[in-house]
Amino acid sequence: MRTLWILVATGQLLAAAATTTSAAHDPAESHEEHVEHVDHVHPHVAILFPCLSMLIGLTITHITSRCQCLATIPYTVSLLIVGWGMGFLDVESAGSLGTLSESISLWIAIDPHLLLYAFLPVLLFGDAMSIVWHDFHRTAAQCIVLAGPGVLIGTALMYVVAKFVFPYGWGDFECAAFGSVLAATDPVAVVGLLKEMGASRVLTMQIAGESLLNDGVAIVVWLVFYNLMKGEQASAEIILSFLRLAVGGTAFGAACGVIVARWMSLASNRLVHSDSLVQVTLTITVAYVSFFVGENELKLSGVLATIFAALMVGKYAQPLVCDKDGLAAVWHLLEFFGNTILFVLCGVFSYTSTKNVEWADYGWLALLYILANLARGVMVGVLLPVLNCVGGSDVTKTTWKEWLVMTWGGLRGAVGLALALSMRNLLIQQGREYTANLMVFFVSGFATLTLLVNATTCSLLLKYLGLTKTPEAQIAILGCLRQELMFLSKKAFSDALASDGRFKAVHQRELDAMLEHLDAELGEPQDPKLHLQKGVHPEPETTDTDPERQENSKEKGIEPGTVQAWGHWWWGFEEIKVDRGVAVRKEKSAGSLTEQKRFGVAAKGTQQERVVYRKLFLSMLRAEYTRLMDVGMLPRRASGAELLLASIDAADDFAALGLNDWRILEKKLVHRRHSIRVKVRELLSPYFTFVPVEINGGAQYFDLFTVVAFIDAHHTVSHQLLKSECLSLDARADVIGDSLSEIEAAHRILKDNGIGARDISKVRTIQLASMLFQTQKDQVGKWKSQGIISEKEMEELLHLIKHGLDHWEELMKKQVLSSEEVSPLSKATFRTLVRLLPGR
Repeated sequence: MRTLWILVATGQLLAAAATTTSAAHDPAESHEEHVEHVDHVHPHVAILFPCLSMLIGLTITHITSRCQCLATIPYTVSLLIVGWGMGFLDVESAGSLGTLSESISLWIAIDPHLLLYAFLPVLLFGDAMSIVWHDFHRTAAQCIVLAGPGVLIGTALMYVVAKFVFPYGWGDFECAAFGSVLAATDPVAVVGLLKEMGASRVLTMQIAGESLLNDGVAIVVWLVFYNLMKGEQASAEIILSFLRLAVGGTAFGAACGVIVARWMSLASNRLVHSDSLVQVTLTITVAYVSFFVGENELKLSGVLATIFAALMVGKYAQPLVCDKDGLAAVWHLLEFFGNTILFVLCGVFSYTSTKNVEWADYGWLALLYILANLARGVMVGVLLPVLNCVGGSDVTKTTWKEWLVMTWGGLRGAVGLALALSMRNLLIQQGREYTANLMVFFVSGFATLTLLVNATTCSLLLKYLGLTKTPEAQIAILGCLRQELMFLSKKAFSDALASDGRFKAVHQRELDAMLEHLDAELGEPQDPKLHLQKGVHPEPETTDTDPERQENSKEKGIEPGTVQAWGHWWWGFEEIKVDRGVAVRKEKSAGSLTEQKRFGVAAKGTQQERVVYRKLFLSMLRAEYTRLMDVGMLPRRASGAELLLASIDAADDFAALGLNDWRILEKKLVHRRHSIRVKVRELLSPYFTFVPVEINGGAQYFDLFTVVAFIDAHHTVSHQLLKSECLSLDARADVIGDSLSEIEAAHRILKDNGIGARDISKVRTIQLASMLFQTQKDQVGKWKSQGIISEKEMEELLHLIKHGLDHWEELMKKQVLSSEEVSPLSKATFRTLVRLLPGR
C-alpha cells in the first residue's frame, strides 16, 4: 500500500551509491555526474521498466494460479525477489544491460514527489474503500491505542537496541529517530492473507487499521528527534503541527468523501450508460484531488485525507454504485499496476543498499530482525489489557493467539524507509555518510526480511493456532450445499440425456465415472430422495423404430436398428420443414394488406427482404455461437471458435448472394497434415484443433468439433426463425432454405469421409461434460451472489469440482491412449483436448 515510500527513500539511495565509491570523493560532485548521465538518456526509455515489471507480474500471477506449491508465496514477495534479481544484474553488470539499464536509471532518478503523487493516492484509496465501515468503527479505539502508545513504546524499545546493542556509537537523537522509523508497520501482504484464509474480521481490521493510523504518529515522533538532530529546540509547534496534519487531514478527507457520495447519488441511474462511467471516474478523481489539495495546498496530511475520503465513499456510496463488478475491476487493475511496479522497483533499490556496507553489518541486521520482532511482541503484550478494555465487547476481545499473529504480522516497509532516507540526507550533510548508509541498509533490510519471512509463514501460523478454523455449523451448511450441488449435477446430466437428442451418443461409462468421482469429492447425499441411483440415466438407443428409415436401410442393404441405419440421428434435432405454398396461403388468408404487413415488412418476399433476413440470420447465428461458448459446448480456445465467428463476418458481405458461411468456413477448415505453414500457424496460434479427423489417407485433416458446432447453430437458429410471427413467411422460407443447403453441405463432408456416430459421440461426450462443469460453476456463483457462501467457500467448492473434472480427464486419457484402434493423431490431440475443457 505505502510501498511508494520505499521508492522515495531508496530511489535517492541508489543515486547516492555512486558517491560512496571512494571515501575521498565529493558527494555533490558524484551527484552532478549522475544527473548528467541521466540527462543523456532519452525520456521515452523510461516506459520499458514498468512494461517489463507488468510482464513479470502477469507471469507470476498466471503461474501461481496453476501451481499450488507456488501459490503459498505472497505476490508482493515474489515481486521483491524479482526486483532483487534485476538489481543484481544491473549493478553487477555496471549498467551494461543496454536500454533496460537506462530505463532503470531514469526511474531511480525520478523526482520522489512525482512518485508519491502518482502512485500513493490510488493505492491508499483502493485499500481503504474496501474496508467495511462497521469493522473500522468497532475497532477504531484499539487501532488508536496501537498507533499511539504502541508507536511510543516501540520507539523506546528500539532506542535501547540502537544505543546499547549496536556497536556504532550513535548519538541519543539518532538512536531515538532510528527507533521511531522501525515503529511504523505496513502489513499489506498479511492483511491480504488474512482475508484469503478467512480469518476473523476483527483481527484483520486491527492489523489493517493500525497500519493506516500509525503513519502519522510515527512521522510526528520521528520529526521531533529529526529536528533535535539538526540542533533545533523542541517546542509546542510540533504538537500544533501534529493536530493540523491529523485532524485537518481527517476532516478534509471526510468532507471530500461525502461530496463525492452525494455526486454519485445524482449519477446512479442504471439505465443511463454514462452514469457508471461517471461513478468510476469520480472515485479515481477524488483519490488524487484529496491527496493533492490536502498535501500541497492546505498543508494537511494527504495520506489521512485520501484514507478518510475512501472510507466515506465506502460507507455511503456502496448502494449507489451502478456496476459494482466494473468498479471493483477498475480499482483492482489500478492496485495491481501500482503494486507491481513499485515492489519490483523496491527490490532493485533494496539490492543497491547492500553495496554500501560491510559484511559484518549483515550479522547485525539478523540480530536486529530478531530483537525488533521481540520488541513488537512486548509492545502488543503490554497494551493487551488496554486493547481488551477499550474493545467494548467480547467480539473485539484479543486473546494470546491474536496477540501472536499481530506480533508476527507487523511487517515494516514503506513509511520507515522514507523517513530513513530523509535522515540519511541530513547525516550526509553532517559528514557522516557511513552512518547514513547504515540507517537505510538496516531499515530496508529489515523490511525485506519481514516480507520474505513473516509474510510467507503467517499462513502456517494461522493454521497452527486454529484462527482460520471453520465453525461446525458452517461446516454442516457447506456439507448440505455440496450434497445439493451433486444432486443438481446429476439432475442436469439426466435431464440432458432425456430431453436433448444430441446427447444420446455420449459415452455413458466415462460420464458415470466423472459423476462417481464428483460424488466422492462433494459427499454422498444424506436424503434418499435426493440420491439419483446409478443407472437411471437413459442409455443411448440401440434401435431405430422409424418405419421409413428402416425401409430405406433395407434398400441400402443395411440391417435396421444398427448405428449405420440411423443416418444423422445423432444431431438430435427435429427435421426442418418449410412449405412455401402453405406459407403463402397463410399470408393470403390474413386479410387486408394492412394485416399482411408486420413491422413495416411486406408479406411477399422481395430481394431486399431476403438480404435483410440473411443478415438477421447471420446475426442470430453469431449470438448462438457465443451462447455455445458460454455454456461450454464450444470451447473458447478451440480453433472453431475463431473460424465460426470469422465466417459470419465474411458471409455478411455476400448476403445478397446467399448465406455462404459454410463455403467460407470450408476453405479454412481443411488443413494439410505435413504443411510447414500450417504447423507454424498452429504453433503460434492461441487456438487448438479440438477433435481432428483425418481425410484423404491422412494427408489432410479437419476439426470435427467445428462442423458439429456449425450444424448445431444452424439448426437452432432455423427453428427460432420459423417460430417468429413478425417476419415475412415467404422471405423467411428462402433464408431457411439457404440454411438447409448449408447444413447439407456440412453433412456431405462427414458422409464423404465416413464420419459416423462413434466419432460424433466423442464430441458429444466432451460437450456434455463441459456443460455439467459450467452448470456447477454457475450454481456456485449463484450461491455467492445470494450471500449464501463467501468468496473463500466459493473457491473451495470450485476446487472440488475441478478436482473431479481432472480425475475424469485422467480416466478418459488412459482409455484413449491405451486403445490400439485410435490413430496417433487422435492420441496426440487428446492430450491437448483435455486441457481445453472449462477451468483449464
